Amino acid sequence: MEGTDHQRATSGDPVTELLVEKRDHAAWLTLNRPDRLNALDTELKQQLVAAAVDVTVDPDVWVVVLRAAGGRAFCVGADLKAMRARDHAGGRTATPMIEVERNLYEAVLEIPKPTIAVVDGYALGGGCELAMACDLRVASDDAVFGMPESQRGMGANFGSVVLPRLVPRALAMEMLYFGDRVSADRALAMGLVNRVWPKAELDERVSEWVTELLTRAPLTLRRYKEMVGKGWEMPVPAHLRLNVGPNPYTSEDRVEGAEAFAEKRAPRWQAR
Repeated sequence: MEGTDHQRATSGDPVTELLVEKRDHAAWLTLNRPDRLNALDTELKQQLVAAAVDVTVDPDVWVVVLRAAGGRAFCVGADLKAMRARDHAGGRTATPMIEVERNLYEAVLEIPKPTIAVVDGYALGGGCELAMACDLRVASDDAVFGMPESQRGMGANFGSVVLPRLVPRALAMEMLYFGDRVSADRALAMGLVNRVWPKAELDERVSEWVTELLTRAPLTLRRYKEMVGKGWEMPVPAHLRLNVGPNPYTSEDRVEGAEAFAEKRAPRWQAR
């Protein structure tokens, strides 16, 4: 796949707030506001939604990685300085799920391919929600998670729905009610993250993990994602009959997988 470093998801124009790189069937989306701890302003949210659409429809993208620049923060959520300025100017704060614009977290959640959030530093509020919207979360050993909306008079609409589905309900309610920060090791123990790696090794370990994931059959991974996501709270008998996503059973990749196993070699996936 031809690389597209430092480009918008929808054009070749240089962009500062979101960097997009595609290589070897993986799309790497990098939040690039390190001076603001990668806080979400309107422009960055719009670019993330556009990137989510782009990787969804690009058949050459099999895995999506969401990370951030700077090393201090993955994302600290809403840009409160911008929000305060808008309030002082008499502007209106957006309410989730009723606006014209598509909701960022829903757009990421619905990418029909494996998504990985790489949390290096703080993931607070909307930043924690952005990580929750991904299928897998890995973190540096100095990462910090938190949902401080109860301390700011905000709502955490996405987090209040999704967090109790990712970790035990009582632990989710504690995070939401108190807004306290959670260390990487505590997040790992709760099941909020999949792996915690030393900060100095994070990029290398993530690259290895993504490389390994790309050796798995892409249609099978997409099938898993749609079955798990669309049947999240369905009764088991109905869920078993939920036929969504690409059908790996009748795919060329299924034939290739059997051939590769018999020939004792790595499979050559085609995503068809």
